[in-house]
Amino acid sequence: AMTQGASWVFPLVVGVIFVRRSLTGGKSAVKFGLIALVLLSGAIFFQNISAKMIPVLIHFSMFLVFYGSLRTDASLMEQFARLDFPELPPGIAEYCRKVTWVWTFFFAINIVFCTALAIWADDALWAFYNGGMIYLLLGIMMTSEYIWRRFRYPWLETRPFKESMMNIIKNGHTIWNPK
Repeated sequence: AMTQGASWVFPLVVGVIFVRRSLTGGKSAVKFGLIALVLLSGAIFFQNISAKMIPVLIHFSMFLVFYGSLRTDASLMEQFARLDFPELPPGIAEYCRKVTWVWTFFFAINIVFCTALAIWADDALWAFYNGGMIYLLLGIMMTSEYIWRRFRYPWLETRPFKESMMNIIKNGHTIWNPK
């Protein structure tokens, strides 16, 4: 889109999504409205940079989710672990909190890095990182944690990966919408 002069499309679409979200009301309506205003203004006045800042918005959202969960009794990773282990084995809640901190730090670093790429890097480097490299890094993070967990807790019997992922897909909504 950037090479074809249509970089305004992405901030416009995401801005409209935030407008719709702000219209639903609630305690975050003003925040969503302000984000929408920035995105829609960017779509008009700063097309390339506003399009390039969308990954920053995504990483910032993920940072807030992970960091916000650290301010509660059960970190995000602990909540996911409890989908497989309603009663966590000893030491696992603390381990999950540490893993949540690692993910929080990962997203914080990505906010800074993606912002720098959006401002100073050429479009090709920005696209390489945000369109591919970040997914490789996410995969390395997940694989590394899996290997470390198996090494650190060899006695921990876990579900096979596919079964665990299906459980998250089926029951993950309980983390986002507890009743």
